[in-house]
Amino acid sequence: MRLRKKWSAVPRLLDSGKALFWPEEYKGKWKDYFANDNKIHLDIGCGSGDYCLHMAELNPDINYILWDREAGVLVYALDQLEDKNIANAVLIPREIDGIDQIFAENEIDSITIHFPNPWPKNRQNHRRLTYPNRLKKYKYILKDGGTIDFRTDDDELHTDTLLYVKKVGGNIISHSDDAPPTKVISHYEERFRSQGVKIKAINFKF
Repeated sequence: MRLRKKWSAVPRLLDSGKALFWPEEYKGKWKDYFANDNKIHLDIGCGSGDYCLHMAELNPDINYILWDREAGVLVYALDQLEDKNIANAVLIPREIDGIDQIFAENEIDSITIHFPNPWPKNRQNHRRLTYPNRLKKYKYILKDGGTIDFRTDDDELHTDTLLYVKKVGGNIISHSDDAPPTKVISHYEERFRSQGVKIKAINFKF
């Protein structure tokens, strides 16, 4: 089911105190923001946030940052965050290209990129969340040994992402064109599996 945009999303996010529209001030100081030394996990393109917020509930000793460019979708994550009173998560409604202005070098422990827009047309490929210029920025903010977990239903995006990772000198830990379900399954993955679509996955580091 496609989520409808909520046009009141920006005011709601602004008033919530749980969404950061100007997160640059925390660059290099995210542990101060969370007021602890726990690991920091970044979910890029989190959508409604059901996967990441469930993980936050299961892992209260990890800090979760949910990032998506669409405020109208992030407001659904805000609903869950408030309803469940999840304290170890925050939302960032921003475009991804300035990510290295928001996190310092080696500041993030791990990243998930699950079911992003495949942008299939050649002229759109540069907008992919796994495009090489963006992978280089993830490399900058990830700690040594930090991993990226990527999942997609799209065959071409899976194949191209394998090439992108190699192009920027990444190390593929594992990959599959018929991956088993994650411990916590998102509504996207649940929907694709119900349609008989094989899930493709890549786990890698730099």
